[in-house]
Amino acid sequence: MTMTATADPFGAHLRHWRNLRRHSQLSLSLIADISSRHLSFLESGRARPSRDMVLRLADALAMPKEAANQALNAAGFAPVFPALDADAPALAPVRRAVDMMLASHDPFPGIAIDRHWNVLAANRAAMFLFAQGPAASPDATPNLIDAFIAAEDAGFIGNWDEIADLTLARLRAEAISLGGDDALSKRIELLDARLRARERNGGAPDYSRAVIPTIFTIDGAQLTLFSTIASFSTVQEVAASDIRIELMFPEDEETRGFFEGLSA
Repeated sequence: MTMTATADPFGAHLRHWRNLRRHSQLSLSLIADISSRHLSFLESGRARPSRDMVLRLADALAMPKEAANQALNAAGFAPVFPALDADAPALAPVRRAVDMMLASHDPFPGIAIDRHWNVLAANRAAMFLFAQGPAASPDATPNLIDAFIAAEDAGFIGNWDEIADLTLARLRAEAISLGGDDALSKRIELLDARLRARERNGGAPDYSRAVIPTIFTIDGAQLTLFSTIASFSTVQEVAASDIRIELMFPEDEETRGFFEGLSA
């Protein structure tokens, strides 16, 4: 007995991700190395996927691990990617790696954030930087986007509009990669509304520049920092694989000397 498209959760999940990635059935079948006819049958529920086929299609569609687990569940299989508590013993190597990277980056700021930009860990220089900005509730988990929005009119970030443009583009790309995310979508809408409401002087960022730093004003000094971002995408645990380490580097000698002086 065959299943209709509306009655088959795996087919619906597969079709959602194919449309999200802007693939036709033909283009996806070529990437996954299966026939377009078989792919059509999988979407309609006329054929059932094996566990290996689900994983093959999840890989072809660049599904995040959480979405791949959902695809497996929809097809009647157990998830393969673990979802553990943050303090689980199996994640101790990840926690050590985060601590090592942040500590070794001192005296310059470094933070670890999750998929929603909640700050999971920060080194001493980053904590100093946060302390200079608008105060946040000590009871709430710090969120980098919320802190950035709160700094809009505080004079803390000299090129707020420019960095807001770059941040908005990054948030949208991440939301697409995740297949949609309610928490990110809300922050995208809020940041976009704030940016549209401002009387902007400089327009869009000058993308021809090699480096576009964030300009902080601290104790009358203008400090310029740019970032590099490392991910834990090779980690198989669902949440840990989304952790990103953002390390900030000085663009000029004045900024370098300022942060080196903090640790002297």
